[in-house]
Amino acid sequence: MDKFDRFQQLHRLFRSRKRPIPINEIATKLECSEGTAKRLINQLRDYWQAPLEYSKEHNGWYYESTLLKSFELPGLWLTAEELQSLTALLHLIENMSEGVLNSELSVVEKSIHKLIGARGINSAEITQRIKYLPMAKRHTNHHIYTAVADALIQRKQLTIVYRDYHNKKTTRTLSPQTLVYYRENWHLDAWCHLRNELRTFSISRIERLEKEKQKAKAIPEQQLAEHFASSFGLFAGKAKHTAKLRFYPEVAREIASQQWHPEQEGEWKNKNYLLTIPYSHDAELVMEILKYGNNVEVLAPAALKGRVKDKLKGALQYY
Repeated sequence: MDKFDRFQQLHRLFRSRKRPIPINEIATKLECSEGTAKRLINQLRDYWQAPLEYSKEHNGWYYESTLLKSFELPGLWLTAEELQSLTALLHLIENMSEGVLNSELSVVEKSIHKLIGARGINSAEITQRIKYLPMAKRHTNHHIYTAVADALIQRKQLTIVYRDYHNKKTTRTLSPQTLVYYRENWHLDAWCHLRNELRTFSISRIERLEKEKQKAKAIPEQQLAEHFASSFGLFAGKAKHTAKLRFYPEVAREIASQQWHPEQEGEWKNKNYLLTIPYSHDAELVMEILKYGNNVEVLAPAALKGRVKDKLKGALQYY
């Protein structure tokens, strides 16, 4: 542990305690000798101007409470380990956002790299060793994402020109509710004033938008949760059906370790794994089932089984 981390630990220790702390306890907490602990206390007081006082009565050190509010360790609020984790997180965010958040994070990133360099850590080594490999990621327009986020935070309505999965273009007025990053892409949960119901929109499919002066329609949290979280997938809605799937041994253990839905039920039948999940619209669920080919069987409902069967028949014509 370097001395910067020990300063931080010492600072946090004094902030968390109201009574004076004996030197032997401080040395134990810092995992060092009492002599080293005394030197660190003196440096924290003299160099960093920490409001440290010594109590003869209690034979220990403490922070003077009246001066504590105005004191903070300059540039040392994180340990080296925490900085290292934060640098890795920033690297992942940069890749996930495809530049959407880069300008906003650049100042923070530079500060962290400067601090991490002062600790003798090579930040370039972190970004070289931690990789993020997206699949099926669509380009997100920086200006559109920023405008959507701005309207969401300011609780304003949006009018958008939207092109859906089937290439149909519509103009809609939305009341933004939640931004969601799901399967490598950004989506907006919103109240659609055209359809008069909650819908989910892919940010990458918004071609143009305009922020309106009208306040966004407020949707209760419980209603949002019931609509978007009660059934399988992003484009959920309230659950109307229950899917029962049998996964065969080749993928059974992998499926058993996954969560497809918070209210799913799973059980082992010999070497097969039975998964039961609630869903509303089956499009996304069908695509997920097809990923597992001949290692999964739809047991119920019959309509879902028929949909998967039709998709497999359609695919066979190309082979």
